[in-house]
Amino acid sequence: MEDLDHKPIEKAGADAGHERKVRVELEFETSPNIETLKIDKDDLDAVLKVARGVAGFERAHVFERDSDELLTGIGDRRAITLLVHRCRHIAVTIRYGGETHEREFSPAATVLRILHWAVGKHGFNLDDNAAAKANLIVQGSDQPLPKDVMIGRFAAHPGCGVALDLTLKDFTNG
Repeated sequence: MEDLDHKPIEKAGADAGHERKVRVELEFETSPNIETLKIDKDDLDAVLKVARGVAGFERAHVFERDSDELLTGIGDRRAITLLVHRCRHIAVTIRYGGETHEREFSPAATVLRILHWAVGKHGFNLDDNAAAKANLIVQGSDQPLPKDVMIGRFAAHPGCGVALDLTLKDFTNG
């Protein structure tokens, strides 16, 4: 009978504890596997232990999605997507119209951010109409990269680079 009296209190305590948990998605370099875990907020050590506990990633860098800096904390969030990568920077080479531009990005930079750079004044300086049609494709491929994916997913260690083509091809009709 005593256990029944404590169950509502335990449930309330568990719910309160749940509010302090954060859902972490860990993506690893070019691996299709995603590790999902729940940790206490601000428990960076738990994240690093899991991230660096994978064989070959013992000294890997951990980045928040679309961040240039290494992860230093989780903050006050409910969920966060992280990339575990052995490269600190990814050398991105983009070809378009007989020209080539290169720049280093964080492995956690999204394809969309790189596309914005490529079509902008520091890249190929496309007009607004052309920029709206632009996509990035891994050289030798025929499909555009998903714009919400981190570039490090296409660049493995030790090469730490990816070669892309900028295209204005319409992919909406296959």
